[in-house]
Amino acid sequence: MDIKRTLPGSQLRGVVRAFEERRVELGRAVLAWPVAARPHQILNIHLAEPYRVRIDDGQAKPTPDMSVIGPQTYRRAHVFLSGSIHVFNILFQPTGLNRLVGINMTSLVNQDPAASDVLGRSATVLGDVVRMAPDFDLRVAAVERWIEAKLESRGPDCTIGLASRRMIAVQGRARIERLVARSGFSTSQFQRRFAAQVGMTPKLFARTIRFDRALVAHRDAPDRPWTEIVHELGYFDQAHFIRECHVFAGLPPGRLVGDWENIFFPGG
Repeated sequence: MDIKRTLPGSQLRGVVRAFEERRVELGRAVLAWPVAARPHQILNIHLAEPYRVRIDDGQAKPTPDMSVIGPQTYRRAHVFLSGSIHVFNILFQPTGLNRLVGINMTSLVNQDPAASDVLGRSATVLGDVVRMAPDFDLRVAAVERWIEAKLESRGPDCTIGLASRRMIAVQGRARIERLVARSGFSTSQFQRRFAAQVGMTPKLFARTIRFDRALVAHRDAPDRPWTEIVHELGYFDQAHFIRECHVFAGLPPGRLVGDWENIFFPGG
């Protein structure tokens, strides 16, 4: 699998975490991956065949050519890939989509709508500039110009943006009361604004970040003991992490093998 990744220009790093692109030729082979809870907001633009997704216990259906994946709070989706896969990903900052289009992010939690449902007519413009660009670097440049144009009518970065990015930087281990104190808001104001701009409460967001980092750490080093990963990420004990596994992945740590050890999905 060919994977490309780059950071946005400094002027856009309050909105976008990274641009990524994945390409693989599978022919008739089918690869399938479950998707656990994760904090990311991602816009996918398919440049070849869209993959199929099974939601909960439903039937697997093709994804839209362009879709927005909101934060996920449980193991909701199972993805199936076959044929020619080529997808361009925009990985947003926690408040990136809210700042870009003003959407209340609670409406995107555990959802994956067509991009046009979130971005309106500008989704067509975005899709066109990405598909016309001949390579990854030029696709990134085209998207950056599109984002800069959108931001001209939006407000500046905000306290919630800074706080949520801090939570990602410290892998979910930030003291929420300290973030509230620095924000200038009351606790209830901070909670409401955070949920509207990020999609989750600060506590749930922190838990989801930490669990996602645990899965990434295990995927990157499958022979590394879970106890070591759990300790590094600040879980109280092994029992605490096992409970989180059941909530966010629907099974215990010992079963996070095989299909779980994938590198297809953007994140990190």
